[in-house]
Amino acid sequence: MSWSEVLLALLVSHVVGDVLFQTEWQACVKGHSFSDPQGRRALAGHVATYLTAFIPALVWIAVETNALRAVAVAAVVAITHLVIDDGRLVAAWLGKVKRAANPTLALSIAVDQSFHVLCLLGAALVAAN
Repeated sequence: MSWSEVLLALLVSHVVGDVLFQTEWQACVKGHSFSDPQGRRALAGHVATYLTAFIPALVWIAVETNALRAVAVAAVVAITHLVIDDGRLVAAWLGKVKRAANPTLALSIAVDQSFHVLCLLGAALVAAN
């Protein structure tokens, strides 16, 4: 399996988990940050349902490589998704790098998704090596 094959599988899983499986409540509340009890609940629920979308890809990775590698990929996917969706990293990037004092929702989503794609590339490289 090549990293590009894995990346495609992870990207499809990401879209299913982040768009199709995520509830409106999770999307609206998860950004209150991990320090807020409601935000923490929304974020944990989102990451749990998000990971279910990755099960076929993770099984494929385990069969093609080994179970430990699939667990490592799952950990990379889950931890990075949690950090990004907490909102603080995206907000810091928007403020310090993009210098967007009042970023639009579209810009916030674009930065959020860019971070996710970069992390999925990293996960694909872990899977393929």
